[in-house]
Amino acid sequence: MTTNPKGSWPFAPSDAPEPTAEELEAQKVAEQQKLIEVLKFTPRTYKISMWGYGGEKVMGTVDKAIWDYCNDNQVDLSEIAWGDEDTVEEMGLDVDMMPFPPGSWYECDDMGHISGVSRNAGTLQIEDENGDTIFEKSLDDITGGGCDGEPDWCCDDEVWVGSKPKGTVVFVGNSNEKGTFFEGEINLTAPFNIEKLELHYDEFDGEEIVTSVVYDGEDIDNWGGSTDGKSSDMNMVLITDDSGSFERYAPEEKDWGHPLCGPGPSDWEKSPKFKFAKVKPTIEGWYGAVWRSFGTTYGTLYWNGTEFGEWEHGQFKPQSGVETWQGYNWDTSSWVNQPPEPVDVICDNKECGWVGKGDDRLRDDDYNDHCPECNGTEFSWIDYDPDTKEGRANRKKYCKEWDPVESLEKIIAAFPNTESDKVV
Repeated sequence: MTTNPKGSWPFAPSDAPEPTAEELEAQKVAEQQKLIEVLKFTPRTYKISMWGYGGEKVMGTVDKAIWDYCNDNQVDLSEIAWGDEDTVEEMGLDVDMMPFPPGSWYECDDMGHISGVSRNAGTLQIEDENGDTIFEKSLDDITGGGCDGEPDWCCDDEVWVGSKPKGTVVFVGNSNEKGTFFEGEINLTAPFNIEKLELHYDEFDGEEIVTSVVYDGEDIDNWGGSTDGKSSDMNMVLITDDSGSFERYAPEEKDWGHPLCGPGPSDWEKSPKFKFAKVKPTIEGWYGAVWRSFGTTYGTLYWNGTEFGEWEHGQFKPQSGVETWQGYNWDTSSWVNQPPEPVDVICDNKECGWVGKGDDRLRDDDYNDHCPECNGTEFSWIDYDPDTKEGRANRKKYCKEWDPVESLEKIIAAFPNTESDKVV
């Protein structure tokens, strides 16, 4: 092995000609100039952000006995994921037979656990030290390669449900969120070069989730950003063959025996709002209510004859702080008691004054509704709110009382004629 003679070019073969004095001087000047440019450069801080849709995702294996138990007991994984041990006990379930600790779905993650923005539903933005945007582009539109004025892509890991052998049970949990998933700073000692930027992602069962950012070989710390939860998906699958096919966990919805809650009343069939402190319902059932509990809540509560409350897992849970309640203005024990539906629209043409039902209007090929009397297209809806003066006046003017004859006709119409009913 030979060594390079003193003064030769670095890494040059031993038989390469020695550089001339002029070449050595040019190299020295170039290195000095480069050093001067670095020393003259004012350190700057650039901000990088990524926002859009994404979330937290986990994947982990589950014992087959737990799969069987959950199917046999019709376990709702979402309720377990966002509940606690008390929730499990109220449902009469064994906490040790859940696929994850109640309320901690993200702990079932021996196959994978990531958090970030979706590559096909996110945006990358870079701002300079003055807060001016120097780069902004949809992640899905970034080609990669670290050239042509774009950052590069780098896949760190791939996780697939079907990667496990036949008979394996896999849990997949997703918390779907929207907002800013990444915020960080790039501290520069030389001019910014976007081609030195790398976007790192994991492929999670086919979905690419951007998880981190690297600049010039250095990881950029993520401040965390801010996101809002939009939905969640909690699923299990059983791998059914060696090719990765699977059966999805799909238990029937468990019937807890709660009293049925039908649709809310239309304005014309609503009762007035009653102050609970002065008036109590006389019939058991579901009612619209307003109550105070860590703020004002508008919803539906069940009146059991003594108090209002909610049904959960077969148990009645009283609700305090009820201020007002509202129900139907007719006996809903049988639908035949329902009063006839009144008219609901008025033609705005004062010279016409047609009053009728919305379905009685004439519709043209462009889906515009016309008055059957004057062919006008402007209408006003009739207010039947029992708590307004106008609504009460319209009730008195347009609403009809319950008619036993009409009710009898409803009953007859509900039962088809038999052969014995036919007139010979």
